[in-house]
Amino acid sequence: MTNWVSLLNHPLLNVVVFLSSRPIAKFLDLENPSYLNTLRGIYLGSQLVIIVLSFYLMSVIKKKNDRTSLRYVEPGGQSWDGTETEDTLVNTTNMANSQSYLLDYDIDQVKKQMKQSFTGVPVIAFLHLKFGYVQPLLIQSVMAFKTFFMSKESRIHFFGGNTSRGELRRPFRIEAPFNMVSEKKQPKTDKGSIKRAEKALKAQ
Repeated sequence: MTNWVSLLNHPLLNVVVFLSSRPIAKFLDLENPSYLNTLRGIYLGSQLVIIVLSFYLMSVIKKKNDRTSLRYVEPGGQSWDGTETEDTLVNTTNMANSQSYLLDYDIDQVKKQMKQSFTGVPVIAFLHLKFGYVQPLLIQSVMAFKTFFMSKESRIHFFGGNTSRGELRRPFRIEAPFNMVSEKKQPKTDKGSIKRAEKALKAQ
């Protein structure tokens, strides 16, 4: 399982799919106007299926109703004016916090994935309608399923992934191509970081 996951999640795979999409589109004559509506329907249908699967995944998570406590420090980000925001303590004792338990944390992660999918639809539509590109429709019709089923939540709740260690351990590490994310931007679970965040919260 791990070897397949590493292969499917490798950044170079996306590059290979992108480069191979054009010759495939040419070979299948997908740029022919008579096939365009079919390809558009396939793309829209794939996005609809992903939305349905996302809601089903959330229903699976809710059914498990995992109330295990989860506590960590979420690193601050950069605001619009360039200033750094403070670290945020995700506290299990704060019932108003939507990430108090694994149940809520997982639901929130699925919603973030859905939001990313929605964000990509207007981009693909613009490239296709404005410039007439066919490849994005073809690529995303396939990659949408790869992205969904290789997401950490799908691997945990559909395929029984091990959450006690590794990349499926909550809170999830922030990922980027070729690991280009500073360690300072990763969620912190060590006692020192949590204590500092508690002191900062009390001082407010």
